[in-house]
Amino acid sequence: MKKPAKTFKHSLNILIIGLSASAIFPASVKAISSIVPTAAIPEKPAILMAQRQQEIQFKRGASSAEVKGAVARGEVMIYLINAKQGQTMNVEIQSVEGNAAFKVVDPNTNAVAEGEKSWSGELPQTGKYQIVVGTERGGASYTLSVSID
Repeated sequence: MKKPAKTFKHSLNILIIGLSASAIFPASVKAISSIVPTAAIPEKPAILMAQRQQEIQFKRGASSAEVKGAVARGEVMIYLINAKQGQTMNVEIQSVEGNAAFKVVDPNTNAVAEGEKSWSGELPQTGKYQIVVGTERGGASYTLSVSID
């Protein structure tokens, strides 16, 4: 004979106590709620939940650079690079797992290339471009190669 599943009434009691406390001590609950993160639905896609930034600067006299890095699932790494209108940017990413991809974003936050592993194109304007590296699945260790001609 199957036993019915146990039910817990404590979570309801905690909820009621919490709601009572918020009515009695609204300032303290507000202070705590600003410290504790909420479990709200994110406004951005999951791939943009965690991000880091790094500026790419070419060595004196060079027009290319290679960067090694890693991203976990749900993370992105943003590389910033200055370029001029009419220059050609070449970007390539290689990963051991074969799942790293990138997006190139112009200074006005318009995607120039998206979901790529290799891309080359003429830049539409002068300014700071973003190369956003993420994964198609799981985590990835990668080598990102960037050149501007």
